[in-house]
Amino acid sequence: MNNIAQAINYFENSDPGVAQIIRNFSKTNRVIKKSAPDMYARELFASIVSQQLSTKVADIIWNRFSELVQSPNDPKIVKKFTVEQLRSIGLSNQKASYILAIANGVTDGTVKLDHLDELDDESIINELVQLKGVGRWTAEMFLIFTLARPDVFSVGDLGLRNAVNKLYEKELTANDISELSQVWSPYRSLVSLALWHSLDS
Repeated sequence: MNNIAQAINYFENSDPGVAQIIRNFSKTNRVIKKSAPDMYARELFASIVSQQLSTKVADIIWNRFSELVQSPNDPKIVKKFTVEQLRSIGLSNQKASYILAIANGVTDGTVKLDHLDELDDESIINELVQLKGVGRWTAEMFLIFTLARPDVFSVGDLGLRNAVNKLYEKELTANDISELSQVWSPYRSLVSLALWHSLDS
């Protein structure tokens, strides 16, 4: 992620509200670090597990998943399991099928995770959405939290839209927010983290 002090300075005059939420976020000392390439598949599996679940429930099911497959970062091993086996740990039929689709798509070369680092953000999104169960939002979260790309904003994220409306104290459309986010470049990932934090604080 870009330097927080630089970002605060960048927004201090142009958008003091954004500068303040970044300043507040900086107090958490949270740092997003890029994951190693051999963990990319694991992060995709985890994103499927956590969809539409509270953090607590997602953690429980992820721990069960890890215990079941033993090597949650190895799609070759994950693909050997059946939908029924994955459902037995609390996954829905749909999530179980998505996880197996990702495992198969990675192992058969439909998507090559080992060359993602060479691609720009939009090319990575186009690559990942070929996997069943991976939509644009999931791919954007992968860019932020797995690849630590510095300039990503997901207009499709309801939490971010709510946080923007809260910050500016008015209801903005998705198009309005999309246009606004362009002004936050090249710090959009950091602004996203600060906006999420502003909802919790």
